[in-house]
Amino acid sequence: MSSPFILQLYQKPILVVGGGSIAERKIAYLLKEKADVTLISPTLTNGLQSQVNQLKVKRTTLTTGDILEEFCTRLKLNWRSFFLVVVATDSFPINEELSRGLLSYVSLINVVDNPQLSSFYFPAVVDRGALKLSVTTSGKSPILAKKIRNYLSEMFGSEYDSYLEELHYIRSELQKIEPDPIKRKELLEERTRFPIPDSKDHC
Repeated sequence: MSSPFILQLYQKPILVVGGGSIAERKIAYLLKEKADVTLISPTLTNGLQSQVNQLKVKRTTLTTGDILEEFCTRLKLNWRSFFLVVVATDSFPINEELSRGLLSYVSLINVVDNPQLSSFYFPAVVDRGALKLSVTTSGKSPILAKKIRNYLSEMFGSEYDSYLEELHYIRSELQKIEPDPIKRKELLEERTRFPIPDSKDHC
């Protein structure tokens, strides 16, 4: 059974193994979150080729021999230094071998198309600035997760970003002027409207 958590990926060292289209999608998400991505793959998609200046790229094949020890001399990488790993080669058996070996050093591993070997999943995300709505089917149906995300995208527009900034300001000011936490909570309950009146779905 999976449990939902929000991870802070800013400047976290992330390893991605594989340079195909799936890896490209995962890396796009990681770069958007400002992660520090190291990519190991002998070949790259055109999209990844255009992003090499944002990545640390090792243009080679990662083998099981490379991960027998914590530090790989050939690649000059310490596997324990990574916060999480994404294994996304085009070979199911290779993904399985690499993920099992890397699990000795890194707890958070995502193996594409293999939820049984994954310790975390990439959610489908509605991104509205500080408001992020994450949808996951625990790897069972990424297509359904995407459809639900698209549905939620219609309900929560860009106005929620500025609305959250307004609520944050109100909360910060109340913390300065209202010492009673119960009264503060009552005031915030009054000021926090949902759905917001100017939402396109509720005007």
